[in-house]
Amino acid sequence: MTVDEALARLREELETAGVPTEDRDVWYLTEEPFLSLAPGLVVFVGVRRGVRWPMKNGQWRELPLDRLSEAAALIAPLYRERMSGAERAPQAEPV
Repeated sequence: MTVDEALARLREELETAGVPTEDRDVWYLTEEPFLSLAPGLVVFVGVRRGVRWPMKNGQWRELPLDRLSEAAALIAPLYRERMSGAERAPQAEPV
C-alpha cells in the first residue's frame, strides 16, 4: 500500500466513523503526509510507521496501516472532543 492509498483509505474510514475529511488540509512537509482534523489533532500517515496521532495525555498513538478502521475508531472521539471546544469559541470580528 502506498502512502496516498493509505491516506485515501484512512479518509474513508474516518468518514465512516463520523469524522469529516473532505475539507481538511493534507500537508506534505515531510516524507509522511499529515491530515489536519481539528485543533491539536493531526494524523500522520506513513508506510514505515503506519498511522500516528497525539492522544489527550500528550503521548503518540501508532497503529500499522492494516488497522486503519481501528485507528479511525480511536481518532473519532478525540475529534469530537476537540471540535466541541472549537465550535463554541467566539468568532473574531473585523476591526
